[in-house]
This record gives sequence, C-alpha cells and structure tokens, in this order.
Amino acid sequence: MFKFCVFLAFCVAASYAAPGGGTYCGETPSVIYQCLNSPKVISAVPAKCAKYDDECERLTCVFRESKWLDGTAVDKAKVLAHLDQYERDHAEWGPAVQFAKTACLGPELKAQGVFLNCPAYDVTHCILSSFIKHATPTQWSSSASCSYPHAYAAACPVCPSDCFSPQVPIGSCNACYLQPRTP
Repeated sequence: MFKFCVFLAFCVAASYAAPGGGTYCGETPSVIYQCLNSPKVISAVPAKCAKYDDECERLTCVFRESKWLDGTAVDKAKVLAHLDQYERDHAEWGPAVQFAKTACLGPELKAQGVFLNCPAYDVTHCILSSFIKHATPTQWSSSASCSYPHAYAAACPVCPSDCFSPQVPIGSCNACYLQPRTP
C-alpha cells in the first residue's frame, strides 16, 4: 500500500511539473487576439463571403475577392505586397510579419488544419499563428486575464479549433506541431 501511495504522489507531482510552469497546450485561448491588441490582417470580410458556413470556403471567397488567388493557388506576390503594406502601417508588428512572410509564403505550406487543398485557409492560419508566436512582450496586454494566453503562446503550437473535434485523429493536424522558433 505504501508503494502505491508513493507512486500516486509521484504521478501527481510529475503531472504538475510540465515545462513552462505547467501551461496546458490544447485549444487556443479564445481571448488571445484581444490580449495581443493586434490590428486585423484582413480588414473586412466581404458580405458575400460571410454566408459560407465552412471556414475554407469563406476564406477562399475572401482571397478571391481580394484578388489573392491565381486560379486555385494563392498569389504569393499579392499576399506579400499586402503584408508589406501591413508592416508599413503597423511597424510594431514587423518581426511577426517578417516571420509570416518567410514561413507562410516561402516554401510549399502543408495543410494547417482539417481542410485538405485549401491554401487560403492554410496561409491565413499560418499568418495568424506567426502573429501569436512572434509578438513582442510589449504587444501583450498586462491584464491578469492575459497571463495564461501569453504563456500559451510561448509554450504551445497554435492549432485550429477543428483539430480538437472527436472525428479528427490525434496528430493529424500539421499546425499542432510546435515549429522551431528563432530568437
């Protein structure tokens, strides 16, 4: 019985000794964008795109209406030009924009969520993840309700919420793997 109690105490202690002070990596905190005070990357969703229930179709519509698609592929030059303008308008987001341009528009991007062959979704998720992961400490709100989202951003991959659906096999979303970070 004593061995069992020691084993149980060890298991409890080990579960609270997670790296990063025990930050739970799961669904992205819903308040993370408010905590970042980030301006919108896509300024407005056209009304005709808001009618789609499917996020892939909605983002594909937004990209089409913004002239960021070349057929079914993302026109990387046009998205790059949009990000360059965004960086000029919001210089404080320069490091995040630079990382997004390299990671999301450089090499062939793997599917980021549950949608296969949806480059608009993949690029959008990659850019938003880059903003979360590469925001400077001064861009985070100092509110107590933002301490967990800030810790989450430092320790966890940013997974699309659809990746946590019971129908999606664990480990099948590429965005849920923590990417290497540059200092």
